[in-house]
Amino acid sequence: MDDRVTTFFDAFRVASDALDTATLAGCFADAFLAAEPGGARPITRDAFLQALPRRAQMFADAGVGRAELTDLRVQPLDDRYRLVRTEWSAPRLDGGAPVRLSSSFLLHDDGGTLRIVLYLNHQGLA
Repeated sequence: MDDRVTTFFDAFRVASDALDTATLAGCFADAFLAAEPGGARPITRDAFLQALPRRAQMFADAGVGRAELTDLRVQPLDDRYRLVRTEWSAPRLDGGAPVRLSSSFLLHDDGGTLRIVLYLNHQGLA
């Protein structure tokens, strides 16, 4: 596996847990495609970062804790792009079965920095 991708997702996970928007800003392109089962739309990095506290509150309101990365699979597409499939597990705060979440990311490598250019959530909260 590409060590840079592993390092990238380690930083992404820690920043996501802490809602560290300064670090998360460096993970995303200025504009990227956000997709979910209902469709896809372009979004600016700033708009996405502003929505993160609401997303965290939505999870808390649903009784779901912070998700842990449980699986990471990288497929190099060419010398500049990598498709990364991730699996996450989020505990239910009431002690029920954890929520399983899947997402895929298309990372662009500019030769020095990896950035997310596509963020695909495969399902919402169930």
